[in-house]
Amino acid sequence: MKRQKIAIENYKRFCNLDGSDFIASEFALKTLLRIVKFFKVKSILEVGLGIGSVSDTILKYVNSRKLSIVYNGTENNDFCLKVLPENVTFFSQINVFDNLNSLPNNKYDLIIIDGSDESLLSLKEICNENTIVFIEGGRQEQTKMVLSIFPKALYVNVITLKKNPFYAHENRSIKNYIGGGQLLFINPTFKMKIFWLNEKVLTFVKIQVRKFKSKISTN
Repeated sequence: MKRQKIAIENYKRFCNLDGSDFIASEFALKTLLRIVKFFKVKSILEVGLGIGSVSDTILKYVNSRKLSIVYNGTENNDFCLKVLPENVTFFSQINVFDNLNSLPNNKYDLIIIDGSDESLLSLKEICNENTIVFIEGGRQEQTKMVLSIFPKALYVNVITLKKNPFYAHENRSIKNYIGGGQLLFINPTFKMKIFWLNEKVLTFVKIQVRKFKSKISTN
C-alpha cells in the first residue's frame, strides 16, 4: 500500500476513535512516512504514544514493505494504555515504557515527540550521531527545549497549503490549514542538509502564499 493512502486512511480511522482530539494531522503522518522511507529509518522512539495514530501508521507502512524496525514508545496515561492494544494493528511490535527515564540504553534514528515528558532534557543520551527529531504540531515549548539541547541543529517548521479535510476531527475547522510539525536534524549528513534546505525553501514559499491568500480574502 502506498504511503499517502496509508496516512489518509489511518487519519480518517483515528478521527472516529475516542480520545482523538489531539492526534497528529494527516500531513504530519505523511511527513513521517516520507522521513522513514527517505532516510531508511531502523529505530524509532515516540514520546507520547497517545491513542496510537502515529505508531499504527508507521508500523502499517513498514510491515507493508516488509521492513525491519525497532519501535519504542512512552506513555503513562491510563486511557491511552488501555486503547493502544485495540487501536494499533501491530501493537506487539511496540515496546512501551512509562517515560524517557525508564527506557533501555538504546539510540534512535528518529525521535517523534507527540506529547510532553518532564525528562526531555535527557534526550541527548538516547540520540545517535545523526538522529532526526520530529515534533508534531506547534509544541513551541518542546521545540525550544530540543533546540537548547542541540543548538547547532538544522531546524525547519514543516507546513502545508492544504486545509483540514471534511473528515477531520470536529474541533479542526475546514477553514484552517492542516497542522504540520517541527523537524530537526541534530547533526546533519549531506543528504539531511539537502532535505532540510528543500523544506526550508518550501516553507518560505508556503508562508508567502498563505499571506497572499489571507490578504486577498480580507479585501
